[in-house]
Amino acid sequence: MVPTELGTEEITSSERRVFEALSGSSLSGTALHSLNLPDHEYKLTAELDFVLVLDDLILAIEVKGGQVSCRDGVWTYQDRAGHYRTSREGPFKQVQTGMFALRDRLRQRHGQAFDDVAFGFLVITPDVDLASSFEWDDETYCGRGPFNRDVTKAVERARAYWKAKQPATYPIPKQLRTTVLQDLRPSFDRSPLLDARASELERVIVRLTEEQYERLDLISEEPRVICHGGAGTGKTFLAAEVARRQQLLGRRVLFCCRSEVLAGFVRKRLAGMNVDVMAVSELNVIEPYDVLVIDEAQDLMTFDILTELEEAVRGGWSDGRWVMFLDQNRQAHLYGDFDHEALQYVESFRPVRPSLKFNCRNTREIAFQTRAYTGADTGVATAGAGPEVTFAPVDDRASETAALDARLRALREHEVPPEHITIVSVRGDWETSAAKDLRDAHKGRIAQLTPSLATTWPGTSMTWASAVDIKGLENRFVCVIDIDSVESETELDLLYVALSRPRAGLWIATTPLVSGQLRALFKEHHSGAMDAYQKARV
Repeated sequence: MVPTELGTEEITSSERRVFEALSGSSLSGTALHSLNLPDHEYKLTAELDFVLVLDDLILAIEVKGGQVSCRDGVWTYQDRAGHYRTSREGPFKQVQTGMFALRDRLRQRHGQAFDDVAFGFLVITPDVDLASSFEWDDETYCGRGPFNRDVTKAVERARAYWKAKQPATYPIPKQLRTTVLQDLRPSFDRSPLLDARASELERVIVRLTEEQYERLDLISEEPRVICHGGAGTGKTFLAAEVARRQQLLGRRVLFCCRSEVLAGFVRKRLAGMNVDVMAVSELNVIEPYDVLVIDEAQDLMTFDILTELEEAVRGGWSDGRWVMFLDQNRQAHLYGDFDHEALQYVESFRPVRPSLKFNCRNTREIAFQTRAYTGADTGVATAGAGPEVTFAPVDDRASETAALDARLRALREHEVPPEHITIVSVRGDWETSAAKDLRDAHKGRIAQLTPSLATTWPGTSMTWASAVDIKGLENRFVCVIDIDSVESETELDLLYVALSRPRAGLWIATTPLVSGQLRALFKEHHSGAMDAYQKARV
């Protein structure tokens, strides 16, 4: 399949289904999706939905999804959204002229080499079955029934039909097939560089989901809110946006969290806004604020901290305007002082309690692995598919350093900039970390995450962070190291944070002890993770 996977641009669901059917078929050859034809008999440009370069035939495919009808020579197409489009050129004429344009262009560029190559076309309507017609032969058409049964048989049927019509043609030589593919898609990288794939994912991740817009509208209308969401559901982004919108209404706003690193990161995002951003350790409130916005609120659930925060907002917990974003999945035990009664106390003031279900940070693969090993609800991943999660077996600190070094070299070979890479240490101690022995560390090419660095995150170099400090932050590629054990609640919380930080690529170093513990966790949680993964594929 070229490309190996479809991106997130506007592609019809019917084309996606044909793409998946072809990629899962037993056909031998190459399928190119969406081939532009700059030269056409009577169009400025044209497009073929798919071109199959088989061993002995080049087959053009036209896909028409939804409702298809023809009356008095006028074709009408209706998609699933109810939109209509009419054309006097039916799909058979459309793909036929496209096939001829493709054949003529290849002959013009390569001469007689293509005189012995067979060409053909096939129309696929995956949602409906068209009635037989004098205007086309059955072998050139695949309706809903044949498509759902076996698209391979439909293609092979068309193949035999077109070969019989062109008996003087021969199998396409291997070198000529290579030439065709290079000619039709000269700039395509069939094994795309990791950073290129990450850039494609980035365009999806940076957009607010419809769910997030709805939550923002709800929060704007309600005085007291506790918004729940797992890692990757956009809590920090939403918290910052809530603070920004509230200050635009002329209100004095305080944004508060526990981590000084996260506070530094948010402070930079809200620069120029009339919003004070403070870690709880920095609180020095002289006059109460009109609005209190709290991120990572599960870190602040002690009565001592809640008492201090209540004094920071006009009206306190009972009558004040405040918004909390929290994740109770697997982040409540990181500081060791989470008090469930403190959370119940805040909830007693009857805030509205929306939840975020869509994960707009992690790929399907990362969300699946995180949930499969921690049992946390990582939401339905909306960022799409990405590279496979990689587990690297290691025996000791030296072998872990070597494995990590090899991973970093591989990322460089895929042209991943160093600032897109973060090494997350579950143990969180630089002095004993496997990363300290890296050549990059010795040469000063790894920056440790600090509140100062967070203001320019991700900075200009590779970064190292503890799982505690990187809460609320993320990067394109994450390497997780220094996992001593995953048995206790705190250890699982740390693992959850580490695994959920990457947007595109996740690599994990595991010792035999940890591998065994992870297998047991996977056995316990994989069913729920698979259900969420299947929802993300829809």
